[in-house]
Amino acid sequence: MRCLILPAVLALVCADSSHRLSIKNGCDQPIWIAHIASSGVGPDAQDKKIMPGQVAQFNTGVAGLSATRFWPKMGCSEAGGNCSIGDSGGPAEACVIRVPGKPDDYSHCAPPVDSKFEATFAAPGTPAKDIVDMSLVDGYSLPFKLEITWGACSRSGQPFQEMDCSDLSLSKCPMAEQLNGKATNLHAVNPKTGKVAGCFSPCMRLVDDKWQSTGVDSASPQAAPYCCAGADGQPQTCNAGPIMQTQYLKTVKGLCPEAYGYAFDDKTSTIACSTDTQYLLTFYCPAEFDQSPLTI
Repeated sequence: MRCLILPAVLALVCADSSHRLSIKNGCDQPIWIAHIASSGVGPDAQDKKIMPGQVAQFNTGVAGLSATRFWPKMGCSEAGGNCSIGDSGGPAEACVIRVPGKPDDYSHCAPPVDSKFEATFAAPGTPAKDIVDMSLVDGYSLPFKLEITWGACSRSGQPFQEMDCSDLSLSKCPMAEQLNGKATNLHAVNPKTGKVAGCFSPCMRLVDDKWQSTGVDSASPQAAPYCCAGADGQPQTCNAGPIMQTQYLKTVKGLCPEAYGYAFDDKTSTIACSTDTQYLLTFYCPAEFDQSPLTI
């Protein structure tokens, strides 16, 4: 077991080989962490609450844990539901309507414009590698910082130690993005609060059907060049397409160059780490977020 001293919160965090992800609340109000592991709930309880300045550890698996995704929620009920930010659904999430024999209904959830930590954790002690990234492919919500506190990681063939994306800001989300020749606001406005709760990526702005009246298929002619899907679903086509010229991609790559910005961004944004690596992920308040929680 190795311990991480966090003097700012007067805490000593000890991580064993099956709890290698620590998430810190760098905000002045509670956050909740939602997650998915292989399309279901992982070893941890869903919607784990983290108080301001505190750190929570997450189970990364005794034998590894595949296809995980973690994202923050804010302005929630005590149980972590009905949130102002991050209520985008998933396993065991209250916004999803589940009826036996029918597909899950996400119509009451938020669009998935969350700042996401994605990982496949390899089994500790094996020669395999953890594969991790921070994804802004669908959009972003909270600023963050990812630090490696133990172990060895590389990105694009170079050693990787940290990714500081604490300057991500909803105020810098493009309000006149040119999509198919039309100026489009990428602000994701929560209809319950009337406030900006995230920034759409160009693809998600075109395909989302929750917080806006229309949404098109990602493979449609309108969306495919921005989603890198359908006829544009090859790296060479995508990389020569309009997604590369968007204000959104220029903004997120300017503020957070190591993060995953679009569908075929894996060569520069995928991080490979040894199986003893310990991760510290800090989420911060978006500066524009009204800190009064919803009345539930």
